[in-house]
Amino acid sequence: MDIGTQAAQSKLKDLSSAKFRNVHFHSGADNTPMTFGEVNSKNSYGGSQKFVSAGKSEFTFLEEQVADFSNVWARFCR
Repeated sequence: MDIGTQAAQSKLKDLSSAKFRNVHFHSGADNTPMTFGEVNSKNSYGGSQKFVSAGKSEFTFLEEQVADFSNVWARFCR
């Protein structure tokens, strides 16, 4: 598991239930390594959700936690 998926997992309510899929990596505009994909876990969102991470918890965003997540996804996950 890379640091991006580890950071996403740390934000979940039930860490042990996390199952990742469609995970991709790329360097952002400033060469920051980005991880993005989907995680399925026991959460209030109803299961599967998208995530974006720059490797640290404070730079990791879960779909259920960001009101306008589609803009985050569009910016970092091209």
